Amino acid sequence: MATAMGSDSSGGAGSSGPSAEDLLRRADAARRSKSPDADELYLAACRAASQSGQTGVLVSAALALVGHHRFGTPAGTLPALLHQAYSAAGPPERGRLAVALARLWVYAGEAARAAPFAAEALDTARASGDPDDVAAALEAGLLTHWGPDDFGARTPLCAELEELTAHTADVDLRLRALCWALTSALERLDGLALQRRLRDLELLARQSGAERALFYSQCRRAMAALLAGRTGEAEQLAAAAAASGARAGEADAYAVEHALGGEIARQLGHAPALLRAEAARYEDYATTEGVPSILAQAAILWLDAGEPGHASVLARRIMGDGFAGIPRDVDWLLTATQVAEVATRTGDRAAAALMAGVLEPYAGRGVVNAAAVSFHGVVDHYLAGAYALLGDGGRAEKHRAAAENAYAALGADWWAARLAAGAGDGTGDRGPAAGGRAGHRGAGSRPGPSGHPAGALPAELLFAPGTPGIWQIGRKGAAQAFPARVGFSYLRLLLRNPGKDIASVDLVSGFDRALRADQDTGGPVLDPRALAAYRRRLAELDEEIGEAEDWNDPDRAAAARSERQEFIHQLAAARGLLGRPRALGPASERARTSVRKAVAAALEGIAAAEPDVARLLRDGISTGRMCRYEPDPSRPVRWLTDPAPRE
Repeated sequence: MATAMGSDSSGGAGSSGPSAEDLLRRADAARRSKSPDADELYLAACRAASQSGQTGVLVSAALALVGHHRFGTPAGTLPALLHQAYSAAGPPERGRLAVALARLWVYAGEAARAAPFAAEALDTARASGDPDDVAAALEAGLLTHWGPDDFGARTPLCAELEELTAHTADVDLRLRALCWALTSALERLDGLALQRRLRDLELLARQSGAERALFYSQCRRAMAALLAGRTGEAEQLAAAAAASGARAGEADAYAVEHALGGEIARQLGHAPALLRAEAARYEDYATTEGVPSILAQAAILWLDAGEPGHASVLARRIMGDGFAGIPRDVDWLLTATQVAEVATRTGDRAAAALMAGVLEPYAGRGVVNAAAVSFHGVVDHYLAGAYALLGDGGRAEKHRAAAENAYAALGADWWAARLAAGAGDGTGDRGPAAGGRAGHRGAGSRPGPSGHPAGALPAELLFAPGTPGIWQIGRKGAAQAFPARVGFSYLRLLLRNPGKDIASVDLVSGFDRALRADQDTGGPVLDPRALAAYRRRLAELDEEIGEAEDWNDPDRAAAARSERQEFIHQLAAARGLLGRPRALGPASERARTSVRKAVAAALEGIAAAEPDVARLLRDGISTGRMCRYEPDPSRPVRWLTDPAPRE
């Protein structure tokens, strides 16, 4: 085809071909019309602009190329073109090109090479102050911190990206931020956050009218339907996503279609011939492109197709010499868990022992394919299967219980059914796909309940100040001592008021009297409903104090008085002169940020010594302008928030 190659691609001085500007215009038109010629035209524009020294055209064409580069494909000649533009550009274009270079190298599987560009992009964007540039640079930083050991670094970046893009008009930036939030929710097993982000995606698609937003929403909702075992609904959504992805010209539509198709085939229990065909497609692509995670998924499909010997061969090929050769990138955890499943279900004790050791540090984590494209269970599920094969019943039961709780929190009933089917006497298939098929549920069907049985006794967890400067947190009788943090006070107040919204400004004002000196402008801190809820709680506390005094229970009365005093402080902080409601403004925004950071730091500190308690808190606590603790009925807990009486 001569439209973008041959003489047309020269475009430089003395050439009779089209100019760089003309090639760029033709490329943009081809992209809008979904023409397959678009990429070649952009490449031609890059070459022509490079020869003629037109940096602006080079930047525009190079950024357009990277914006449609497929995940998992080699970078080709693009880095050279981008780096030429990057070297010639000044701010802000240089920072935007650094973002593009970081994205390109990550997509090509070279995260280490991408990291310096992402760091420079963020520094440049913060210096410029442009919120969209900062958001794009933050996303580049997330891409370069997508490995299994980077979860702690991803969490604050993800939160900041979500805050920055909450008010952006850039639909693509907002989409990417929501997908990161969705991925984070799955990784940390936060079912409530998962549902909120799915609703946000659906709303963005509807309000923006953008085909790309519709594609993102449909394929992520298909993922969620598969998670719950609503396979019929997932099929419909996957088909709709394939159509909207084609209309949008989405670069990754084909990969997403096959990722969802493979999981749908597993859930439906397709005939072995169909599963073998899908497995062969996965294996061919993985072998051609050199992608271990897709080869691991091919092994699972071969296993489900009744070919355990070939599945084991592929798993052993991936493991190599102790699994050390697998890059610790976005696909590492997915690859490790799929290999562990093959080892467990084929009875390969040596491989299962190796993979249990590899996966143990990541217990408590959800397994996600790319940016929430598909969900692959929780690490504890795979560990339970491996330890059952190895005859370590204690560890197997510990991880099985953790997986059961995680699936209940996520509403992952298909996975919960798999866990139950593989939790027998330790013989036969033990992996996440063990047991009978769940069957084909219709689009409107809903699975039955899972999780703890009704009436389960709640765990008693201590979360209270102890001696001055020390807090006691953990299971009653075995709590850990933690140095005091302001976030502990915020968390304690939320735990004492389950299911109730509390404004960040109220949390802060209870512990930071300086906030009340601020002069804010804007809407009221507490609306009439919130004020009424506060007054109801104060009345309840008055009754509790009276009852405690009648029953001669001084400790209970003192605790209720302490809580009542905290609420009075908060109400006072929310009222201005003459009792008028205080307004939102700079102080309320600082309060929101302060609470978010303090709670995040507190949870991180707890996780170091009490990871199960931290996970439970992360699942139930949400922060923002309004904060809330929503208990999980499948994991009943009685929080002991009063200091133990001194002897």
